[in-house]
Amino acid sequence: MRHGLKLVKYTLLFAALCAAPALAADVGVVQKNQTFSSGMLAVHVGDTVRFENADTVTHNVTVKGAGDDDDTDDLGLQKPGASVVHKFTAHGSYRVICSIHPRMKMTVNVQ
Repeated sequence: MRHGLKLVKYTLLFAALCAAPALAADVGVVQKNQTFSSGMLAVHVGDTVRFENADTVTHNVTVKGAGDDDDTDDLGLQKPGASVVHKFTAHGSYRVICSIHPRMKMTVNVQ
């Protein structure tokens, strides 16, 4: 009977570990030569993206939802050497732009 209890105990432990949520990731994007290091990025809900300004000029990071009526999150100005972080909390496709340099664009797909 002890063997049966041990098996149940390990089965419950395994089920609990499998059901535990995955740890959120911190993904980096570099801004250099007035471009983002990636044009498209895939992350999961709860992940954060760190935007690092490795350029010689100030940038701005603005995160917009896919639709025209979606929220916009302006992360403010970034001087050279600075970084800002944005946590993606909902599924969807987001547009990321630099309001100072309009050609700086990327898409973040949140699964």
